[in-house]
Amino acid sequence: MSRCWCGIVLAILVIVFAWVDASWARIALTILGALLAIKALVGKCCCADMMEKCCAKPEQGDEEVEQAD
Repeated sequence: MSRCWCGIVLAILVIVFAWVDASWARIALTILGALLAIKALVGKCCCADMMEKCCAKPEQGDEEVEQAD
């Protein structure tokens, strides 16, 4: 089962900004809430493609050949 790290980060930021006593905390919570709502409506993890590309093992023939100078 794949975890959606961007969703976890957004949720942690909501908790942090709920406790921050700053004038911009309400704006931050509104933006984070909107992002979470969009993520829920899309139904796809926004960071899954990035993590897949970043953490994928190279297939045979995909390795870069180092050239000696």
